Amino acid sequence: MKRALPPLAAAGLLALSSDFASAEDHYVPANSATLNLRAALGKQIDVRFSEGFAKDRLPAREIAGVIVYETTSDSICLYGEGKGLEPGSPGLAPLSRAPGGEVCIPAAEVSVRVPRAGADGRTVPFYSTDKQNCSWQWKEGRGIGLWTEQCSFDSGVWDVVYDPGKDVFSLRVNAGEPYAVLRQFRAEGAPALLADLKAQGLVLDDPECVMAEVPGLPVPPGWTAYQVVPTGKRKEAFDAVVQIEVPEPPCGELGYTVDALSFFMVDGSHPGRVLFANLGQDGTMIDLASITLTD
Repeated sequence: MKRALPPLAAAGLLALSSDFASAEDHYVPANSATLNLRAALGKQIDVRFSEGFAKDRLPAREIAGVIVYETTSDSICLYGEGKGLEPGSPGLAPLSRAPGGEVCIPAAEVSVRVPRAGADGRTVPFYSTDKQNCSWQWKEGRGIGLWTEQCSFDSGVWDVVYDPGKDVFSLRVNAGEPYAVLRQFRAEGAPALLADLKAQGLVLDDPECVMAEVPGLPVPPGWTAYQVVPTGKRKEAFDAVVQIEVPEPPCGELGYTVDALSFFMVDGSHPGRVLFANLGQDGTMIDLASITLTD
């Protein structure tokens, strides 16, 4: 069963954006509460370092296309080898982590380039799978809109399309077979959707498969994440197998799995709508933070 997407992050390592800060862009401190850096994990961003940090450490204060590796409450870990963020340089070596080569910098020393809102009030995401080869496009479905990427790689053109019949946004390569990345359901909350999912065969019809709220997943502010997870003996069996190999999802196609990130999400202001996001292993070309729901 197909559950994971082809990796995209490796393609991003090769890109160096030639179009840096413009009059339409501004910089936001990396530790600002308004900046959702979790959405940018594994993606490229453009950064500006403080004068004090850059002095005697960096060839320039501004570096384009560095990859966000990890974030904490007080630091941001970036990979930018070959772009000016050299982990082996004397000034950065104490902040570098092996073997990945990422450099962990106090968030107070870093600002992130963020586009300003357009005339329609929408702001293009500040991150990209590949700053040189990808562009953001606004897509709409039935009562839903969001930013999606279109990228041109050696493997072909990657983009996201909407199927109105299935109410699904899907990723495709060279207009090939679509791979669902965002599904929309109408139900009064995720727990209320479970019976329908089981009836449709999207989730295993087993009382030990339950819909549970899961904290810590990369949902936008105001949204709540859920997953269909195993309990009881089904969980015991799953936990035993996962120590040896990667098992099939214990609760079916839309249930929890260990080799891809997927979850249901509900916006507190639209309780009658439930979305299922399938981010695969390396993320997909949709921006969850931009999701806009209308009636």
